[in-house]
Amino acid sequence: MRKPMLYAFSFLWVLCTMAGCGKDEETVELETMVDITVKNAAGSAEANRDVYLFKNPSTEASGRTPANALRKIATNTNGVAKFDLQTIPDLASTGTLHFTVLDGAQNDVLGSVAINYTKGQSVAKELVLQDNSTPDPEPVSAYEYGFMPTTVSHELAMSEYERWKTTQVVPCNGGLRVVAAPANESKVEAIGFGLMLAAYAQDKETFDGIHRFYNSKRTVQAANMMAWSVTCSGVLDPGSATDGDIDVAFALIVASKHWGDTYLDAAKEILQIIRTNLIVQCSVNGENMYILAPGYSNGAWGGCGMTDVMYHTPAFFRVFAEVTGDNVWEQLADDTYKLLENGAHPTTGLVPDWQTASGTPGPGGRAGHFGYDACRAPWKLTLDYLWNGNTKAEEWTTKVSGWANQVGPANIVDGYELDGTPIGTNGLNSSFLGGFTVASMSHSQDRVNRFGTELSKLRDTYWFNINTRVLYLFTLTGNFWNPLDR
Repeated sequence: MRKPMLYAFSFLWVLCTMAGCGKDEETVELETMVDITVKNAAGSAEANRDVYLFKNPSTEASGRTPANALRKIATNTNGVAKFDLQTIPDLASTGTLHFTVLDGAQNDVLGSVAINYTKGQSVAKELVLQDNSTPDPEPVSAYEYGFMPTTVSHELAMSEYERWKTTQVVPCNGGLRVVAAPANESKVEAIGFGLMLAAYAQDKETFDGIHRFYNSKRTVQAANMMAWSVTCSGVLDPGSATDGDIDVAFALIVASKHWGDTYLDAAKEILQIIRTNLIVQCSVNGENMYILAPGYSNGAWGGCGMTDVMYHTPAFFRVFAEVTGDNVWEQLADDTYKLLENGAHPTTGLVPDWQTASGTPGPGGRAGHFGYDACRAPWKLTLDYLWNGNTKAEEWTTKVSGWANQVGPANIVDGYELDGTPIGTNGLNSSFLGGFTVASMSHSQDRVNRFGTELSKLRDTYWFNINTRVLYLFTLTGNFWNPLDR
């Protein structure tokens, strides 16, 4: 009886072996192709172009170093490079990859595109090459007015721009965001900072990436401006903050000088939203004046009873008047000095973070001292002197930099009562020292050199301080020019 049973088991074993009994079913990888069509600026396909596949964006060194590439594939006669993601080991089932074209021994980035992929789903996208014939921006020899420091170099400004870009700009869903604190958050003011820096640095890839992020975070509650506080994946506060959108619109005008009227049209759209919703007329001592409401959240908030001198950049407003043909911007620029006169301390010249139109500091429980909002005012108002020779800007910036000069550039802290009593707790940083350094451009070569010496020594890492640092350095070295002159 044992032999028949043995034969039966043997027969079943053979059948099981043939059928794969007891084995896990083999996973079948679905085809995942990414087709990248490379075109030049004229729209023609580029054959025989090497396209590199990276995990990181080209804004990071690891995303533009060929040795780090996962694959390199040349485009065919139709300008298409075909990437089979099935052939890349240990690739997550979904994620973001970056396809980049490099040029020359220095691996200059000619173009890059981010792809959000899911295994089993094929993707096709265009990569348009930039014209890399434009060298690093060179500074103007001098502004029409004021003094440029000999103690701050163009090379320092550009190296700090690169440090800013590699530490503060991160990818997000096909765009780029500028980090804030905590690092998973972004603020519209940082987006405005980043767009101005990238525009003046003629860095189109970074500019376009940040602009895509701005557009992705526009909300109904903010009247189709960017939400003030966001993360990569969500919105923390859907209302707007006017200073950020002002800076974004201005940056788009600068960008239009490099890359065409599409950017100018985008600027005009934002300016019309601000014009319609956020320019407010107030009556102070029987005299009418225009100011900016500081934000919009299903309606403008603040205004005559609460505003911020730092939100007012008269040099920008004069540019807006020219490009829109709307003289209300010119009037807003002039009225900024009424707001300044109402709020500035008569001895030190220091202005509060927040004030009423009539000058009362700290309305609604907001800060009434010279803090991290007001510290930008010396820079913003000095621009109206450097570009336009405005005597009211010259008078105030000379005064406030004179007070800072008495304190001593190396002794500046990050906060003061309006009478000059120090209340800062974090010591010297570029946000405060840099503002006074730019303001000293209105006074003398000796003063701006003295401040510039101390500013050149700093190496800020906090997001707000490094952003404002590079903006100040661009201004001090002639890289922050009036777009109406181009």
